[in-house]
Amino acid sequence: MCEGFGTIVSNELKVYFIESDYDGNVSHSEILKRLGWTDNTDPHLRHFVRTECADWKIKSFRFDEEDTLPGWAEENRQEIINLVGKTLKKVYPALAEYKKVRDPAWAEYKKVRDPAWAEYKKVRDPAWDEYKKVRDQAWAELGKSLSTISGYVGQAA
Repeated sequence: MCEGFGTIVSNELKVYFIESDYDGNVSHSEILKRLGWTDNTDPHLRHFVRTECADWKIKSFRFDEEDTLPGWAEENRQEIINLVGKTLKKVYPALAEYKKVRDPAWAEYKKVRDPAWAEYKKVRDPAWDEYKKVRDQAWAELGKSLSTISGYVGQAA
């Protein structure tokens, strides 16, 4: 799983990306899926590479497959870094705007959810314990009943 801003860069030096998940990570697998591309681990035949900027800054750029880079990626390393950097400069403000709207809504939601969740757990936990007692007794009775039927293979004690 890619951490941070992830891209797929083709051997035509085109950069592909998608929106991040809620944790701010962009999935290489999802980019490939949306492009309809299949993975190929042979560096001599592969027409794309994975990149990532873990902290959404170009200074953290890395190829997410350093040991298996195809020759074309090695030859164009600096250009790929520059292209990803240009894309990141366009994408990051949109993400920041999204977070500016999302974060206060999330905080408001948690303010309501947390006390409600605590109340729910107060009721749920004793009910769950009572259910397990009844369930376990019923399970034991089922085992006894089944053990009287020829062919039943019970659990080892």
